[in-house]
Amino acid sequence: MKKEITKYLKDARTYIQLLLAGVSVWFIVRFIMFGMLTGMQYVAVFFVLAGINFLVYFLMFIPRKKSRKKLRKTIGRALGAVLSIFLALISMGMTVVDSFLGTMTDTLTVTRDISYIVMEDSPVQSAGDITPSMTAGVQKLVEEEDRDKVLGEIEDSGGQAPALEEYESLSGQIEALYAGELDGVIISESYRGLIEGERENFSSETRVVFSITMTQQQANISRKTDVTSDPFLVLITGIDTYGSLDTTSRSDVNILAAVNPSQGKILLVSIPRDYYVPIISGTTSIAAPDGSMDKLTHSGLFGPECTVRTLENYFDLEINYYVRVNFSSVVDIVDAIGGITVESDQAFGSFQQGSNQLDGEAALSFSRERYAFEDGDRQRGRNQMKVIEATISKLSDPSLNYDYAALFQTVQDSVEMNFSDDEVKRLIQFELTQRPAWQVESISVTGTDGEDYSYFYGSDLYVMYPDTDSVETAKAKIAEIMGG
Repeated sequence: MKKEITKYLKDARTYIQLLLAGVSVWFIVRFIMFGMLTGMQYVAVFFVLAGINFLVYFLMFIPRKKSRKKLRKTIGRALGAVLSIFLALISMGMTVVDSFLGTMTDTLTVTRDISYIVMEDSPVQSAGDITPSMTAGVQKLVEEEDRDKVLGEIEDSGGQAPALEEYESLSGQIEALYAGELDGVIISESYRGLIEGERENFSSETRVVFSITMTQQQANISRKTDVTSDPFLVLITGIDTYGSLDTTSRSDVNILAAVNPSQGKILLVSIPRDYYVPIISGTTSIAAPDGSMDKLTHSGLFGPECTVRTLENYFDLEINYYVRVNFSSVVDIVDAIGGITVESDQAFGSFQQGSNQLDGEAALSFSRERYAFEDGDRQRGRNQMKVIEATISKLSDPSLNYDYAALFQTVQDSVEMNFSDDEVKRLIQFELTQRPAWQVESISVTGTDGEDYSYFYGSDLYVMYPDTDSVETAKAKIAEIMGG
């Protein structure tokens, strides 16, 4: 008996069989944790794996004709090793996807950077150089907590708090800095794009002495539904930054996507960034009363919840989810799926009228341009929807099988959403098993150009006054897709 056990333990077939059994168990556990199958499908997977394990055991250990015994052992060992590697790779892939889904769907906090800024030729080189004889300008919207943190950083660095002068407008604060009336200014970095819109050399003419980072909790504002059968509404919001999505910035892309999975229909509604609407905060702290009139793009300065609540209020609807992207997202996603084909309404820049093959950088350029068009931001909105349509079409092509683990790894830092992990998995399962031929329709709401007071900038800016007829048309089409 002892000899038999020793002989068994020295046999490579034993370890191949144990490896296959162990990897099979790991595979089943990962499959259950991944949560993409029904109960009966899990049972089917279990019996298939049990059958495979028995087949490998039968080939390697059950004696048959001596003439074929060596061949059967070889086939059994090879089959066992290959299946072990195959199942291990799939299990690792599911682990990777699970990890990345957690990264993309963990969106309950936003950060903002508050900077102390001086002119480039200022003698102030560090926080320790700041004294009480100096005056720093601070805009009304910088919260007390942020101000206290900045002053605390100055004192912790060996300096002394300057006198603070509050400004109603961001433009007035910056003008005072340039005029030498202020020694420095305290501003949120999310406003830098606004300032550079008026003073394009602001970043080179000034200098950041130090910055602090503030983190703000966001409420979970998703409205749960069965994403594989029930209609749902998603806000696709794009901020004007590269890299990480941790910080807040202007929402330059605002597209409502009404999705009806049972009918295989998607309606995309582009909303101009300059739409002049009441800003609604929700649980977000925006240091301003709800209903303050401003451009829609400025709602993004306070995180995605502010943009969602603002659009829900204006369009009188409920948004189930949001997907937040930035410039890097477009490049990463389009490159990850091997490029897209878009149909351009007109020739501009390096793009021809008609069909264009785009990689990530070209897709970003195509979706950002507005100055080349007579109707500016309106055409840009249409082009952004063309990029989304082309991406959906490419991902839905049944002839293309994507490595979703690799795709998620590519875009994990460039996309955030408030879908749950389970909802994303169910959408993936729905796409892989049903392969719906999505019918995508794109429309835009429009308006008239003008100038009006921006609450968050503190002075008049270019705005677009909404066209009521186009808004009502969009609401009716959304209701139709949603089954209303």
